[in-house]
Amino acid sequence: MRFWQNEQGEMSLLKRLVLPIVILVIAILVFVLIIKTKPQSQTMTKPQKVWRVNTVAVSPQSYSPQLTVYGRVETPFKASLKAALSADVITINAFEGNTVNAGDILVKLDDSDARLIVTQRQADLDEITAQIQSEITAYNRDKAVLENEKQLLQLSQKAVARAKKLEQTRLASQASLDDALSAEQKQLVILKKLEHDIAQHPSRLAQLKAKQSRAHALLEQAQLDLSRCTIRSPFDGRIAKLNVAIGDRVRIGDELISTYDLSQLEVRAQIPGRLVDQISRILSEGQVVTAQASVADQSLQFKLVRLSGEVANDSGGIDGLFKLKSDDQSLAIGTFIQLTLTLTQQDNVIAIPYDALYGLDSVYLVKDGFLQNITITRIGEITTDSGQKQLLIASNQLKMGDKIVSTQLPNAITGLKVESLND
Repeated sequence: MRFWQNEQGEMSLLKRLVLPIVILVIAILVFVLIIKTKPQSQTMTKPQKVWRVNTVAVSPQSYSPQLTVYGRVETPFKASLKAALSADVITINAFEGNTVNAGDILVKLDDSDARLIVTQRQADLDEITAQIQSEITAYNRDKAVLENEKQLLQLSQKAVARAKKLEQTRLASQASLDDALSAEQKQLVILKKLEHDIAQHPSRLAQLKAKQSRAHALLEQAQLDLSRCTIRSPFDGRIAKLNVAIGDRVRIGDELISTYDLSQLEVRAQIPGRLVDQISRILSEGQVVTAQASVADQSLQFKLVRLSGEVANDSGGIDGLFKLKSDDQSLAIGTFIQLTLTLTQQDNVIAIPYDALYGLDSVYLVKDGFLQNITITRIGEITTDSGQKQLLIASNQLKMGDKIVSTQLPNAITGLKVESLND
């Protein structure tokens, strides 16, 4: 009985150990079976994206490059007319924007005070002139009297000699001799004074003439101030600004009116640094650089006359001064103008649309269906017969028949696959 119970206990323990293992094995087999029998997914290879672009063919030719620059009208002949004396404004004959001729009266100042000063200066001059004439008359008189005074002195000396002889012979008193000697000395003093006055005549005359010159200069200054009461235009021009009104009291140095010469109008425009050497060489060789502009539907022709002598800070080039070829007077100071320069003809230059330019100096060449970045040199631009502007470039990496991308791609990079729509 006890043996049977032990056997039953061993069998129960065996079942508790084997059953979990059997279950675990069955679960593993089922999992493996599921993995083996699941459908297999197919791997898809994504094709590389091809960008479709427009292209232009490279065709080197000879072109006369054009360059667009921007500038403003100015003139070196701009006058600010100021008051030379203190006076009231009584007349204004020209206003801002008016065209005037050289010599035209623009502004008149009250000249009452200036006329009074002129009268005073004239009186001073007349007085000194009279003194000079009086000095000359006195000199001529002294020279005429000099011989008479010398004769009188000789007579006095003879009288003294006679008085001495008579005094020695006791025929005349000592008082008579003293009177003769006194008369001689008086005549001698008169003669010496007369000779001194004659000798001093050049000095006195020089002093009077110096005073006369000073008085004459003061008179001319007063007359000049009087003339400055009338403000005239220094040249044919246009009034830029009027700073006074009738009744204003102006002081010396106050600006009255400003005007500029219409025949000396220029346009100051900055020329890019990359073209400065080329344009400087053209000017030094005596060649003409022309420019064209359209202002108010009117075509104007300009000529580059010189380059500025100073380069502004943070400037990318140097200013060029362009002079209007015609006598047109429609331009006003400060007018903004777009100029198109025409440079000398150059060979092996390529014309491309502006859309083909990336950055400042790069284009993309299509080679075997992929992009290749090319660095180029900008020469200028040209306007086609249809009025379209194209960029002129040069590069020794481009040859006839090459295809350049003319579409702006935001992700353009060397190696990007593309397809030409032109093909």
